[in-house]
Amino acid sequence: MTTSIITPTWNRAHVLPRMLASVESQVPLPCEHILMDNMSSDSTEQVLRDYSARAPYPVHHVRAMDTGIYDAMNKGAALARGEALYFLNDDDTLLASDSLYTMAALLQNTRSDFVFADVMVIDPATHTSRRRSHRQVNRHTLAEKSICQQAMLFGAEAFRRYGNFDASLRAAADYDWVLRTLLTKRAKAAYLAHAVAGFYLGGISNDVQHKAVFDAEMQSVRSRYYTPADQSLARSYRRTWRKVPYGLTFVPTSHPAVDVKSYLRLGKNIIPNPLAWIGF
Repeated sequence: MTTSIITPTWNRAHVLPRMLASVESQVPLPCEHILMDNMSSDSTEQVLRDYSARAPYPVHHVRAMDTGIYDAMNKGAALARGEALYFLNDDDTLLASDSLYTMAALLQNTRSDFVFADVMVIDPATHTSRRRSHRQVNRHTLAEKSICQQAMLFGAEAFRRYGNFDASLRAAADYDWVLRTLLTKRAKAAYLAHAVAGFYLGGISNDVQHKAVFDAEMQSVRSRYYTPADQSLARSYRRTWRKVPYGLTFVPTSHPAVDVKSYLRLGKNIIPNPLAWIGF
């Protein structure tokens, strides 16, 4: 399965090399890397020119004005020719050389619309990290918290079928896309209990200065799909029943004895979670 990586960027030349190195380390390599550049005025153009010269896959540096990160992502998706789409922010990274392969193999083998995994949340100020797990995702947990964008790989066909990100949103369009597809379109998703990406703190979704704006937008999106009664039930669920491992189908790769590639290769890649009775 071929994968297109799409990266929106704007005046972030100082963090691009870290992200680019993680893409170059992938085995197998992506089929292309599309970088949607909102007319950067720093050294981004030179960084990407050097990257394009050495990369063994097509690098498309698109300099064009956009109305925000999701507008850039939508435009990148429209240009992509891969069978899968991965949106990687300019300051984030793929954690291991098989991150893309593992997600793509899961997407293909399960015939899902999208797959999601875990991420490592990294604080560059303190050089500390913590794992953000998505193992308990269901309709109740999603009423409270989204799936991290960096944890998701989308089928290109599913992205076309269910529509683009809502570009009118500034920071929660990926949350809206997940709720729209899972709750109203009955999309199929699969979970991989494995950390695939490094999510660096500092963006609008975790910037203290913008927290009130982000929280308000999340609530606005939440209210599109959940009634006040639903949200109240979800809060109760998170305080009590979420201790039980409800969730979607998953690959049990958190156990050190499990070989991810063997599971995928041998067709033993998915096992049902018997406690996933709160579904979509």
